[in-house]
Amino acid sequence: MNIHPHDLSRIINVGMGKNFNDFINEFRVRETARKMRDPAHAHLTLLGIAYESGFNSQRTFNRVFKEMTGKTPAEYKNSLKKSCQMISWPFSHTYSR
Repeated sequence: MNIHPHDLSRIINVGMGKNFNDFINEFRVRETARKMRDPAHAHLTLLGIAYESGFNSQRTFNRVFKEMTGKTPAEYKNSLKKSCQMISWPFSHTYSR
C-alpha cells in the first residue's frame, strides 16, 4: 500500500468510527477467539494465544478482550468448553440394544 500512515489513520477514524488501536485490537481479539476454538491451539495458554495474535502485554490483552466481548478471556474460553459439552453430550453415551 502506498499511503501515508497519517492518511490511513484518518480513513480508519472517519470511515470506521474508531481509532487505529481499536481497529487493530478488534482483529487481534477475533484472532484470539478463533484460536481458542481451534483444537490445534489447545496446547497454548491464553497468554500464548494472545501473544500469537499480536498482543504485547497481558494487561492490555485482558482489558481489550473484556471490553470487546463482555467476558474475560478465561470466562470466554470456559463458555466455549461448556457449549461443546452441551453439544456433544447426547453423543457421548453408549447405547445398548
